Amino acid sequence: MPSASKASRELDRALLAIFLEAAGALIDQLVEAGISNPADIARRLNRRGFPCFGRPRWNAVAVATVQRRRERLREAA
Repeated sequence: MPSASKASRELDRALLAIFLEAAGALIDQLVEAGISNPADIARRLNRRGFPCFGRPRWNAVAVATVQRRRERLREAA
């Protein structure tokens, strides 16, 4: 039986994957609409009230991190 800490880490990883897909889909929509500046994307996500994983608000670094992590996940698949 897995330990509680291992189960907690697995749950955190699963929640992060779900977050990356949801946030990534919104970011992709904004990029497709011609908005490519991460700071501008962050402002729009904050205005929409979309929560940022582990942070109170979106910023340009968080947007770039989501984009980078999704790209890594695509490459690994």
